[in-house]
Amino acid sequence: MTDVWVYLAKLFCRLPLSWQMCFGRGLGWLFWILPNSRKKVVRTNIKACFAHMATDQQDQLVRDNLIATGQGVVEMMAALWSSDRGLERRFSFSGLEHLLPVLEQGQGVLLLSCHTTSIEWGIKGLNAHLRSQGLPVGHMLAREHNNKKLEAHYQKARLQFVEKVIDKKDIRSLLKSVKKGHGVYYAPDQHFSYNHEMIEFFGVPAATTLGPAKITESKGIAAIPWFCFRQGKGHWHIEVCPPIPAMGTEQHVLALQQMNQLFEEKIKQHPAQYLWAHRRFKHTKLDGKPFYEK
Repeated sequence: MTDVWVYLAKLFCRLPLSWQMCFGRGLGWLFWILPNSRKKVVRTNIKACFAHMATDQQDQLVRDNLIATGQGVVEMMAALWSSDRGLERRFSFSGLEHLLPVLEQGQGVLLLSCHTTSIEWGIKGLNAHLRSQGLPVGHMLAREHNNKKLEAHYQKARLQFVEKVIDKKDIRSLLKSVKKGHGVYYAPDQHFSYNHEMIEFFGVPAATTLGPAKITESKGIAAIPWFCFRQGKGHWHIEVCPPIPAMGTEQHVLALQQMNQLFEEKIKQHPAQYLWAHRRFKHTKLDGKPFYEK
């Protein structure tokens, strides 16, 4: 059955991108209208992270986020199976001066970002730009999907625009890619049950991986943040930011605090376009009770 769904997804991705995005909005409306467990997670996260908002504003943000999540599903499919024709004109860029000179010198980097709904589509867009400049494309750190058949389809499609997909625990392969002058896309903003510190994220303690801080400090690797957000119909903006000051030093906790603060700053600019459906605070207790009610 997996093969059938992938075949249908590939057919869908032959449609004009504007049609695909309209479908994504419709899918997002279904996420909003129909009862589902992820809507409850979104509401819990937004209530905690935007406690200063009035209840009706929180409800509006929940709705907007679920619609954006539907669009994000379509953007991921487009990244995997849509044509590259006209791809670059759909993206605008800022801050490339923080990244291009480093790659031009043959130095690899960690490309740090958070899980915006457009992240995979943004990876495809940024890599298309790097390729047009004759620079090494970024490789991708990702968690393997539980469905092995689906993972095989994902892997094959991703290799068309990232060249190499690295398991999130395979630090040796990550370092090899960096040594060869590639960036490695790394989104360390999800829940980690091991090798983590509890660092505030929107004022809520969140299990945050020590990976970026340890890798940059022990291996002398630069970490350059970047973000992709949807801006209007059929257009996305990619922003590359200066390196995080404490990243690469022995001050691991400070580095993670600065990283989470930067993520917050960028998410607040487009709060509906973050993956609030993820249970980011699994390790967090509220009055001694689990953050997410069962």
